[in-house]
Amino acid sequence: MVSIISNNESFLSSLSNVEARILKDQLQVSSGLALQQVSDNPDEVSALLQVKAAVAHNTQLQYNLGRVTTEVNSAEGAINSAVSLMDRARQIATEGASSLTGSTTDSQLASQVKDIITEMQGLTNTQVEGRYVFSGNSDQTPPYAGVDLTQANGVGAYQGSNATRTIEHPNGSTFAVSLTAQQIFDSGGPSTSVFQSLTGLYNALVNGDSPAIAATSGNIASATTYLDGQQATYGDIQNQVADASTYQSNLNVQLQQQLSTLEDADTATAITDMQQATVAEQAALQSHAALPTKTLFSYLG
Repeated sequence: MVSIISNNESFLSSLSNVEARILKDQLQVSSGLALQQVSDNPDEVSALLQVKAAVAHNTQLQYNLGRVTTEVNSAEGAINSAVSLMDRARQIATEGASSLTGSTTDSQLASQVKDIITEMQGLTNTQVEGRYVFSGNSDQTPPYAGVDLTQANGVGAYQGSNATRTIEHPNGSTFAVSLTAQQIFDSGGPSTSVFQSLTGLYNALVNGDSPAIAATSGNIASATTYLDGQQATYGDIQNQVADASTYQSNLNVQLQQQLSTLEDADTATAITDMQQATVAEQAALQSHAALPTKTLFSYLG
């Protein structure tokens, strides 16, 4: 009697193990994942969690770099437009410095310079996703209140703050991604400040002061050169962002490969094992069904 009970318990235990094996194989085939729970491979769980965390972080960096790419490209485009405006201002200065121009022409040229200052101030208000890209850390505030030609720079005081924002490179380093309107458009004196050189030209034209017009022409030229340098700085930032994005993409491929190695099931092996286990289960059930079911008690009256 004890032997029969023991044999039944052993059979049921073995059957349960086979069924668990079949279920595990079925889950691997249907999900494509080798690890369904910690007990499947405890030694690999820690490594798997680390790789998944790295994948999540790298995905966030991809998102961050995408946003910065839009911002930097918009800023560089605004500066490029500013360079074109300065080229127009240089032509106006050259025309104004000519001895052939008169007060009427000077007044018309001054009006054109005023328009340029207005357009330039508009470029400083460039926004991306509702943020002023040239206002530094105070990106909810426009850099300048507006055009005010009574001021030496034609726009008044800078309303933003320093630009200290950086972005993380996927290699772990960080780099700065922006300059302020003050750095780009109003740095130093008239020979480097876009706004001061333009305002100086405007005032010289309004006053019909030919020597002053000639002097401001030189400032317009040197301020344009300075602006070219700021555009080049943004070009360097664009290159850094592009390099970081390429690095991120390559890293993502590596991390996905690691994740696949740790997590993915060998579908072919799982199918084969499931088939073998199913055959074993059926054979065991058939063998068990064929065993005698009578005991000693069956013969006792």
